Amino acid sequence: MVKRALVVDDSPYIQKELSKILEKHGCQVAATASNGLEAVKKYREVKPDFVTLDLVMPQMGGIQTLLLLKKIDPAALVIMVSSMSGKDKILECANAGASHYILKPFEEEKVAEVLQKVVFKGEPAA
Repeated sequence: MVKRALVVDDSPYIQKELSKILEKHGCQVAATASNGLEAVKKYREVKPDFVTLDLVMPQMGGIQTLLLLKKIDPAALVIMVSSMSGKDKILECANAGASHYILKPFEEEKVAEVLQKVVFKGEPAA
């Protein structure tokens, strides 16, 4: 089954590259957003199966956005995507409800592995 994604990143380049990888691996990008405020609005509109969420963004950062998404939908699947590799930051995301954490610059294989584990839960991608 095709899984629908919301890709949230303030970089149009990252949005495009991540979208390409997701679509190649059985996902449909239902929407993109450039900041947390836009992400929350789009989440309510498109009700995606999962979200990829940048940590550092203007207006509303990733942690605050993650907490808000979890408040709207406690079952929301959110995969953080960031260049911040510190254990503290990764732990903070996990404690806020993130399902997984992908480091930038990301590799297609790593993204595919996380999709398989978190989104498809071992089922074959569509």
